[in-house]
Amino acid sequence: MRTLTTGTAALLLAASLAVTLTSCSADGNNPTVAPQAKIPAGLAVEGYAIASPDAATAAAEAFDRSEAAIDTVGVSGVAITAGGAGVAPSDESANSLREAAQSAGKEAELLVVNAGQDGFSGELATQLLSSRANREFVVSGLTGEVVNGGWDGVQIDFESLSAADAPGLVDFAAELRDALPDDATISMAVQPDTDEAGYADLGYDLAALSDSVDRFVLMAYDQHGTGFSEPGPVGGLPWVGQVLDAALELVPADRLDLGVAGYGYRWTGEGTAGGAVSVAEARTGAQSTGSWDAEQAEYTASPGDGSTLWWSDGRSITARADLAESKGLHGVAIWQLTTGDPIRRG
Repeated sequence: MRTLTTGTAALLLAASLAVTLTSCSADGNNPTVAPQAKIPAGLAVEGYAIASPDAATAAAEAFDRSEAAIDTVGVSGVAITAGGAGVAPSDESANSLREAAQSAGKEAELLVVNAGQDGFSGELATQLLSSRANREFVVSGLTGEVVNGGWDGVQIDFESLSAADAPGLVDFAAELRDALPDDATISMAVQPDTDEAGYADLGYDLAALSDSVDRFVLMAYDQHGTGFSEPGPVGGLPWVGQVLDAALELVPADRLDLGVAGYGYRWTGEGTAGGAVSVAEARTGAQSTGSWDAEQAEYTASPGDGSTLWWSDGRSITARADLAESKGLHGVAIWQLTTGDPIRRG
């Protein structure tokens, strides 16, 4: 999952991808149409959007398509500033998404990320987490966003960490919990690993973080992706099961959401070259060569131009939501609304 900077940068830029959804079809095996993702009634649903003036209209339209199925909108809206000493304020596009969500009776979470133009930065996270003064500045900024901006909570999305960052992350979460209003929630996005011990290596002391974090989102995607691997499923179902089982050794099921991809990758030749694509772009690029891989529960295509595509569409999301329900999870979290298929309750 988003362990490498090149892969994360592609996702952060995904808000600029064209979003053209075709009509739904009863034939879920047909990769050229857009089946709606079906979420079991008992699961909570978070849908993500990236705050960007250029993508504001697309994000609003994507939310409208899936509004009835969504409980929480996660808005990737603020980033840690250079040196880890502050947090950039949210802009109007983030506030517009928050207002749309809350006007529809949904919760709105503000995501804080350790990322910039080049993707997620472990160095930036270390600069923040290792300094009490820097943590205080960032906590103060996030608390101001929640209190003055009307957000329902904060999601910490810190990636590309190391084991040495774990104590500082625990301190940061605890300090944020103490500063926020009692009714404000804290959730945390967590990179996946197939081994229980691997979460500590990734910088997440999940047992200690549980004292401050209400809910964890397991980002069960980017098993493969352009920039860091050869072609393969974005998050194949067998691999998703492995990372989920490892996480459940550390986090109670009712405090865990399964993160699911609503996008794909197009490799342009041998190796890792290519880029992220929306589901609609993947269907177009497949040129009618796409097929459903039942084992991985994703679509793949080799259209004959030297490229290879893998993408996670509505049918893929349904399979992972069913897995989440079978494991007794709190819910699912879809990255992201503007690049994936519509969502509805099954």
